[in-house]
Amino acid sequence: NNMKQSFKLFNFVGSPVELSYWFFLLFLILPVPTVIAVFISILIHELSHAYVADRLGWMVSGIRIDLFTGSAAVDTNIHERDSIPVVAAGPLSNLALAIVSIFIGVFFPYNFLVTMVVVNIILFLFNILPIYPMDGGRILRDTLYLKLKNRRKSVRISAVVSLITTALVLLYAISTFSVILIIFCLLFGYMALKDLDFIK
Repeated sequence: NNMKQSFKLFNFVGSPVELSYWFFLLFLILPVPTVIAVFISILIHELSHAYVADRLGWMVSGIRIDLFTGSAAVDTNIHERDSIPVVAAGPLSNLALAIVSIFIGVFFPYNFLVTMVVVNIILFLFNILPIYPMDGGRILRDTLYLKLKNRRKSVRISAVVSLITTALVLLYAISTFSVILIIFCLLFGYMALKDLDFIK
């Protein structure tokens, strides 16, 4: 089923990097340079997760880029201590891409570089929000577990933080009529309520 929905681009750290056919829908709603910037930025983000996981000795079974998101399938048994740098590598790569694009843009002021800066700052800010399963939410959950040594408590605390942050983002999304962001917020809210046992 996966094979029909995506195709392989190349291998990285011994794992296939795949692009979902759904990604091409972005060409219908965004300008071409923006779609290219989104593709590069999400790709670098996911490759960064995979690279750090591989360097720390954890198995990466695949990398995939979907419509608005990406995923790097890292060994689920990864220790929280290693999970934090692996997860942090994604948003940090977007921050680095934004800084590099600003630097190059000083010498070569292309519109595409402005797009790269905007896309990467949005990806960085969105990913560091303490909303699970975003990178920020995963870092918060892993950090809480390392401190509290209690998985249930860590999940509950991070779910409360996730729910509050999601509610604030949802207010922003509604005020700006951002349909995609509203859908994401509803999904994140549902996941947080599930973690808090409000939804079985």
